[in-house]
Amino acid sequence: MRYHCIIDAYSKDIIRQMEELYAFKSAFLQEAEEGVSYVLCRDSTVVEGLDRRISGSAAAIIAEDYCPEAVLEALGKETALEDLYLFGSGISGNELSVRLAARMKGSSVTAVHGLECKEQVTVKKMVYASHMEGTFRMKKGPYCISLAKGMDRQEPEKGTFHIIKEIRCTDVPGFVVSRKTFANASAGGLDEAKVVIAAGRGIRNRENADYLQETAEVLGGELGVSRPAAMNAWVPMNRLIGVSGAMLQPDICITAGVSGAAAFYAGIEKSKFIVAINTDEQAPIMKKADVVVADDFVPVIKALRELAEQ
Repeated sequence: MRYHCIIDAYSKDIIRQMEELYAFKSAFLQEAEEGVSYVLCRDSTVVEGLDRRISGSAAAIIAEDYCPEAVLEALGKETALEDLYLFGSGISGNELSVRLAARMKGSSVTAVHGLECKEQVTVKKMVYASHMEGTFRMKKGPYCISLAKGMDRQEPEKGTFHIIKEIRCTDVPGFVVSRKTFANASAGGLDEAKVVIAAGRGIRNRENADYLQETAEVLGGELGVSRPAAMNAWVPMNRLIGVSGAMLQPDICITAGVSGAAAFYAGIEKSKFIVAINTDEQAPIMKKADVVVADDFVPVIKALRELAEQ
């Protein structure tokens, strides 16, 4: 089977995309035939400027602004019916993988973390709010999959893509009357933070959330939250951790007032070291952490902050 990677160079996380795609293909596609990487970009100089590559050759799909309809039109003309197409994690990767498969009457699965290509194409992903792992057989090509958030990352090989063609998207489909792109509010450095304080419902109020934010800054880290804390508007939604938010890999994660539901824990399980602070000794997070403190978070965090400020 031949595979192709699709890279969204309009996104600020292009390096993360490439590292995740490279790690995925290294883990699951060693025996498959390498195809072309398609880079979605404003200009081919973006492709030429990358100092790393995940395949030998690339095709630049060029448009002044990112327009899914135009991208899909271009990709559809390039798609081979029995090939595999890998999209990055996130909203655009999920959207494009599903819509391309629908256009080409193929198969699609989003948020995939495992793949096997033998007699049939089967993929694995987390289901039921990350309580279970599902295995899916993809029956018909082209096979379009997007990666799960928080996948392992691997530094791609140094070098530049050999650009074999430029595909220019000049026409926006007639049914699109007007369009405007709005940037999401930035979550700061949460995705790349080495130290993370993760707050849950147990912190009780916004004032405590503000105190934890200040403490995270003292520790040189970032504050993230579980869904209950975000839904209570104690912090912005872009600080949400878990399957619906950020998938983190910090060196240290300190949870405060977090029960540890599966959907949340999926966002921190790749932390190198987890400290859990909770008054409930039976909370799920207490069984998964490296160190547990069965106490109210306030005196514990206060003591930690005092040590950090010394």
